[in-house]
Amino acid sequence: MSDEYATRDAWDAFGGGYDQAFSSSFTAIARAALRFADVQQGMRLLDVAAGSGALSIPAAELGAEVLATDLSPGMLDLLRARAEEAGVTSIRTAVMDGTDLDLEDLTFERVCSQFGVMLFPDTDAGLREMFRVTATGGLGVVVIFGRPEHVMPIWLCEQALHSALPDVELPPGNRLQTDPMSLADAMATAGFADVRLQKLDLSVEVGSPRGAWDVMSAAMAMLLSRLPDEQVGAVRDTFVAAVLERYGANVTKLPVEVIVGIGSRL
Repeated sequence: MSDEYATRDAWDAFGGGYDQAFSSSFTAIARAALRFADVQQGMRLLDVAAGSGALSIPAAELGAEVLATDLSPGMLDLLRARAEEAGVTSIRTAVMDGTDLDLEDLTFERVCSQFGVMLFPDTDAGLREMFRVTATGGLGVVVIFGRPEHVMPIWLCEQALHSALPDVELPPGNRLQTDPMSLADAMATAGFADVRLQKLDLSVEVGSPRGAWDVMSAAMAMLLSRLPDEQVGAVRDTFVAAVLERYGANVTKLPVEVIVGIGSRL
């Protein structure tokens, strides 16, 4: 099976849990990014790796004409269901590889990717494609997680994995994941001009220490599904204990640093 189809099948299988865990928090982040990007009524907006619509739906609510693309048909099914529930009708969807978009050059006033391109095996190819389809005078908008030690749900989960299962190797992160401030250089290399980064200190709703595990186990379902139950249980117990130690039993949110990169096509 090719990497593309393996990725597609994984998101089709695990995307529902991911959507349930993060949709509300990610929508709040998207609204902030869309404000920075000055999205206006009638703009043509492309959402690359749109997932279940955390950015597409609020963009459409602002009046943008949205094309939401994703490699996973299952994620786009979730997006259409959420859009229908929200009463949004100005979103079209298409299954596409974000590193090889089947779209004309210079087409969209805003080209966005929230927590999408940062997960691509070839992030540079994804950014080049975003630039290619951005209209002259338009903006590219890329939302990624911030410095690893400031994205507390993920950082605590990785620490729990290392502590509970020291012999299990995690996949190495790409440059945008390990050095998020390099996003400006990466966008400039892709062709964007006047790139600026905006750092946001936000939070993810978790409800409780055990709820924090429910959120993260959904986010890391692809990895955890490969582990036996007793190892997953060890990671869970270590993670929950770390949340309790750092934030106490009454925690309902965990802090998350987010970087929004915005660049122009001149």
